[in-house]
Amino acid sequence: MKKILDKFVTAFFVVTLGILWYCSSKYQVKQEQYKIIIYDVFGKQVKVDGVRTKFSTYKVATNYISEYQDRFPHYNFSMAAEIPEIKRRPSLRIFKKNQM
Repeated sequence: MKKILDKFVTAFFVVTLGILWYCSSKYQVKQEQYKIIIYDVFGKQVKVDGVRTKFSTYKVATNYISEYQDRFPHYNFSMAAEIPEIKRRPSLRIFKKNQM
């Protein structure tokens, strides 16, 4: 009897943790694009010719920012991340009634 109870308790925790993991990882949003924003001495946003501003990874964007700060000391550079629209996974709707 004790072995059966242990298996049920273990199965319960495994299923519960699996459901919690699925629900928590459901809305993880990965940023698709990173953008460099350039500011002049007065704090106004400007565009500089020859400066690449869109990147697909965070690491590359930070490397370019440090490179541009050395090349253009009179400008300030910051990074903005563009977050995509959150798309929900289709989930099972067992408990939801059809309302037609």
